Amino acid sequence: MSPTTAPAAGLLTQGMSLAEALCAEPRPTEVAAYGDDGLLLRVDVPTRQGAEQQHLVHYRRHPDGTWEPTWTVPWGTQALPVPGGYVCVRRAGGRTLVELRPADGGPEQVLLTTQGRVGVLAPRPGGGWIAVTTSTFGGPGEHPEGLLAGSDAVWAAGSDMTLSHAKQPQGEWQVHLVPLDGTAPRRLTPDIPADLALTGEAAWPTSATLLLGAHRHHRHGVRNFGLLSLAVDAGDATRELFSDTVDLCYPVQGPDGQVAYLGTTPRHDNEPIAQYACLVGEELHQPVLLAAEDGLWQRPVGWDGPRRLVCTAESGPRRSLYVHDLDHTTWRPVPARASVMNARIHAGRAAVLTSAPDMPPAVEVTGLHTGTGEHVVSAEAPALPGRLQYRPQRIPGLDGDVASWVCLPDQGPPHGTVVFYHGGPFQSWSDWSWRWNPWPFVACGFAVVLVEPPLSLGYPDAVRTGWRQWRGGIAASAAAQVEAVRAAEGLLDSPLALMGGSFGGYLALTTADSLNPDLVVAHAAPLDLTQVAEGSDVGWQWIREFGDPTEWRPLYQLNSLAPRAVRPGTRVLLSHGLHDGLVPPTEALRTHRALARQGVRSEVAFFRSEAHPLSRPGNIRAWYRWVLSAAADELAPAVTDSPAGASS
Repeated sequence: MSPTTAPAAGLLTQGMSLAEALCAEPRPTEVAAYGDDGLLLRVDVPTRQGAEQQHLVHYRRHPDGTWEPTWTVPWGTQALPVPGGYVCVRRAGGRTLVELRPADGGPEQVLLTTQGRVGVLAPRPGGGWIAVTTSTFGGPGEHPEGLLAGSDAVWAAGSDMTLSHAKQPQGEWQVHLVPLDGTAPRRLTPDIPADLALTGEAAWPTSATLLLGAHRHHRHGVRNFGLLSLAVDAGDATRELFSDTVDLCYPVQGPDGQVAYLGTTPRHDNEPIAQYACLVGEELHQPVLLAAEDGLWQRPVGWDGPRRLVCTAESGPRRSLYVHDLDHTTWRPVPARASVMNARIHAGRAAVLTSAPDMPPAVEVTGLHTGTGEHVVSAEAPALPGRLQYRPQRIPGLDGDVASWVCLPDQGPPHGTVVFYHGGPFQSWSDWSWRWNPWPFVACGFAVVLVEPPLSLGYPDAVRTGWRQWRGGIAASAAAQVEAVRAAEGLLDSPLALMGGSFGGYLALTTADSLNPDLVVAHAAPLDLTQVAEGSDVGWQWIREFGDPTEWRPLYQLNSLAPRAVRPGTRVLLSHGLHDGLVPPTEALRTHRALARQGVRSEVAFFRSEAHPLSRPGNIRAWYRWVLSAAADELAPAVTDSPAGASS
C-alpha cells in the first residue's frame, strides 16, 4: 500500500539522526541516594564500543537552591547515605567493592570486597553498621551420589531449576554485618530452612532484628515471598514470616520500628492480583495492608518521619508521589514536574527522577509539605519533531477505562501509523523511553500510537478484563483502541505497522489478525504460552496467572498466538536476545519458521550479547536502523534516502 503523499526526502535520515542521538545520550536511571550532603544520581553512559558504563554522579546543593555535580564514581551501581558521606558499590578489576566515600569526594575506604554482586545496603538503627547481602557465582550442581562426577553437568531435582542457573550457577545469598569504621566485617550465619531461599533483600525494624527477604518454591511451581527474621545478637536465630494474604518484596526501612513493603496478592481461583503498601512492625505480626483511594496500586519509596509513608501510585497518564499519614489515614499527592520514575526521601524533601513520553528524565528536589521544587539536572535530547496527546478511551463491551497516547508529526499529515504496545503486561507509557521511543518514527512522518490496554498500570478497574484473557480481553481491547485513534485522525486508509517488545510483541502479532498491518515488529515475544511457561526462568509468574501448564493447557493455548494471525505477504521483523531467561529465544526461531512456511515475509535477528530487553546502545542503534528502514519501505516506499548501513 502506498500513501497518496510520500514523505519529503530526508525524513528517514532525520529519524535515524534522532535515534542516533538517543543512543549516544547519557541516561539518568535512578536517584541512588539522598542525604544531608547532596544526592547521588546513577547515570548509564554509552561507550564507544556500543556498551554502557554505569556511573554515580554526586550533586551538591548551594545555599541559593542551585545544584552542581562535584565528583563521580565510575562503574558505581548503588549507594547509601551515612553520616559524613556515602557507602557506594562499584565494580573494579573483576571484583565488587563496597566503599565509604566522604561527602567531599575524598579518598574512599574499602569496607567489603566480593567476587559477585551486592543485593542491598541496609543501615542498622543507631548507626555505625550496615547489613550487606552478596551473592557469588557457584559451581556445577553435584549429583548427591556422585554419578555425574567428572562432567560439567549442573544437576537439580526441584521444579525451580532454570536454564540461566545451568549456564551460570548462582551461589546462595550471604549476609554481612559491616562496620563503618573500617574494621573487619562479620558474616552472619542464619539457619535457613531447606525449603527456603533468600532473595538478597534486607531491612532492620530494630537494631537487634534483621528481616531477610525469602521465597518458598512449591513443587507445583507456585512461589511465595515472605520474610526470615534474624536475631543478630542472639545467635543468629531465625523465624519465618509468610502471609496468606500478600507476598512481600521491596522493603523500605522506616525510622521507628516499621518496614514498609510492596505486597502482591497471591493467586486465588480466577481473581486477578492486586498490590498494596504493607507495614511490618517490630513485633513481626502479620503485615498491615494500606488501602489507597480508587484502588490505585501503591509502592513504598520512603518515610517522612515515623508516621508518614511516601509511596508512588500510577493513575492514568502519570505516576505520582503520595504521602500516607498513618495516624489520620489520609493520602495526599505531592506536586511533581512529570511522572515519577524513582524517588528518595530525606528530611521532609524528595529527590525525584521524573519524565514523560515527550520529556527526557530530569531530577528535582521537592518539599513534601511545601510543594516547592529545585531543579538539579536534566537529560539532553534533540528537539522533538511532533506533539503528544493523551486520550482516555472506553471500549464497548469491555469493563474499565483505558487510554492511548498519540504522537503526531509537526510537518504535514501523517503518512501512516506506527503502533507501539508496551511490555509487562503490568507497565505503561507514562515515562520517557530510550529503547521504545516514538519520536524517530514521528520524524519520518508517521503518527505513533502508544496503546495502554487492560493490565496497563494506572487503570485498576480494567485489570479484570485482561487477567487470564490476553487474546479475548487485552488484544481485543488493544485492536479497538488502535482503530478508534486511526478513525479520529483520519488514518484508517493509511499504512499500518504494529510493534512491541515482550508482551508488546505478543500484542503486535496477535492484533495483526484483525488489523491487517503492512509491517509487524516483535522483540522477545512470548507466543506459545505453554512453551514459555515451561521453559522460562520465571515460570512461577505464568502459573500465578494461568495455573499449572499441564492442568490448564487449554487456557494457555486459548491465549497463545493464533496459528495464522499474520496474513501471507506481510513483512515481519522478529528479534531476540540469545541470553533471554524470561522468554526462551526459541520462541522467535519457532515463530519465524512457521511464518515463513505460511508465506509471510519474515526476518529474524538474534542479538548474541543481549538478555530479555535490548540494553546495549550499539544494538539499539542497529535495531532502529533495521526497523526505520523497514517502516520506510513498507509504509512510505517513496522515501529514497536511507540511513548509513541500512538497505532500502
